[in-house]
Amino acid sequence: MQDILLVEDDVATRSRLQHLLSGRPGARVAAACSTLSDALDWLASHRPDVVLVDLGLPDGSGLDVIRFAAARHPGCDILVITVFGDAAHVVAAIEAGATGYLLKDSSLDHINEHLRYLRLGGSPLSPRVARLLIRRRSVAAPHGEPTPPPESQPLSDRELEVLTGIAKGFSYSEVAEALVISANTVRTHVRRIYEKLAVNSGSEAVYEYNRWRAARGHPPLC
Repeated sequence: MQDILLVEDDVATRSRLQHLLSGRPGARVAAACSTLSDALDWLASHRPDVVLVDLGLPDGSGLDVIRFAAARHPGCDILVITVFGDAAHVVAAIEAGATGYLLKDSSLDHINEHLRYLRLGGSPLSPRVARLLIRRRSVAAPHGEPTPPPESQPLSDRELEVLTGIAKGFSYSEVAEALVISANTVRTHVRRIYEKLAVNSGSEAVYEYNRWRAARGHPPLC
């Protein structure tokens, strides 16, 4: 059973999400909190598989929920649900540890599809947020220059092994079997790879890392 923590102060949105999530097999809303303090208290003694969190809470910022959940439960996925679609909020949430970012629009109607994608290692993004991030990457790398991961944060040896498996077309289960680790551990490595390379899919990760290698005169992973 997949446990979901819902952190949302708006009653209508919270009820809407609980209703949508109630029809998802194998998952349940383990707790629904309306404040930062309640969410932190719950996280201190429970381990969720997924955290759905609003950024604007009555007693603080949802960013604190993200940071606490990411630090205390590194295997959980954190999906932002908010009205804030500006670059400052998006970047701050991702840097805090969010693995997806949805705006409170029609994106929420497909919340169960987003959660399935999230648990497969993807990063659900509302179209407007995806466009914002693409534009930021274009500005950061004009003229088509590669955008390498920061030199201070290269992929670890294990992350490279996972990415190589993905590049060869292996499933998460096959990668886990080959490396003698769990599928959940593979998903955790994939999420960290996505964060370091600023991508949202396995194919993008392979492409961006190969561009990074090419810029340094190294052959592609495969």
